[in-house]
Amino acid sequence: MSINVCIFGVSGYTGSTLLKLLNKHRHVNLIGVFGDKTLGKKIRALFPSLQNLPNLTVTNYKRFNFKTTDLIFSCIPHGKFQKEIFPKLEYDNSIIDLSGDFRIDDKKEYEKYYKCKHKSFSYKKKFVYGLSEINRKSIKSSKFIANPGCYPTSVLIPLIPLLKKKIFRQTEFIIDSKSGVSGAGKTLKEQYLFSELNNNFFSYGFNDHKHYPEIFQELKKNGFESSLTFVPHLLPVFSGIQSNIYINANTVKYDEVLFTLKEFYKNEIFISIDNKNIPKLSDVQNTNKVKISVFTNKIKKTIIIISLLDNLIKGAAGQAIQNMNLMFDFKEYESLL
Repeated sequence: MSINVCIFGVSGYTGSTLLKLLNKHRHVNLIGVFGDKTLGKKIRALFPSLQNLPNLTVTNYKRFNFKTTDLIFSCIPHGKFQKEIFPKLEYDNSIIDLSGDFRIDDKKEYEKYYKCKHKSFSYKKKFVYGLSEINRKSIKSSKFIANPGCYPTSVLIPLIPLLKKKIFRQTEFIIDSKSGVSGAGKTLKEQYLFSELNNNFFSYGFNDHKHYPEIFQELKKNGFESSLTFVPHLLPVFSGIQSNIYINANTVKYDEVLFTLKEFYKNEIFISIDNKNIPKLSDVQNTNKVKISVFTNKIKKTIIIISLLDNLIKGAAGQAIQNMNLMFDFKEYESLL
């Protein structure tokens, strides 16, 4: 079985990563690619290092017939897909949206953090939150997937199993996250210039980052009853995320945390749990893996969970393909190993 696939936003960092991974997939026929800045260009010319790409031209989606399309990936920034594109799709295509447009359950929260009006919110309930290892069953039976954000993926994968097992629910904690600059996309801003980032490191968005409501919402769905502090930082590297989560050990037992995570993910191919080695970004870059290590400090008053992934792969394009594989009953790891 093969499926016909289209990509919106093929020339961005997420779109190009998705293209690279899909190009290795045995069951995917890429039949349409769309973009604004690269309109009219051949994808073989845009990505000369990729072998065996189809002879496709980046076109305007308004001139494309989606009748034979089985699945649409949207890799364009938030706002545009829900406002301009989604309402105009005429056929019953499956959709995986990699923006934040269909992640947030509360319209006011979406509009507050994403700073734009939501024109397609009536369709929000049709979208399943695509955290693959957590929502596998729902993803398999859905036609519409809201692919999780990169920071939320790094945080929710270690924390949701602990909430499901009621290891903690009323404990406050701190999420200290660092990301490579590709997470900001190709938007030209002074702070993302090489001359500004090189030999530099800084925090940003700790009062209004758009991933905060997504993290809090999904934790709350799983029984979280307290508050959290989320502080993201920008690293002078291209890709990778490290999230350090600090939990008060007076109310949570270290051994219970470690056992729960190891047991929950013991059969997962992309997630590993450790308590001996401190993981590095290079362990996960260019992979769909999540590496999690669990420690306590010397006086054992804090549990430290270190969670690492590649923001463009497990935090975006790789997880999207993992969700596609679930939706269409392919092997979940197809094109991701």
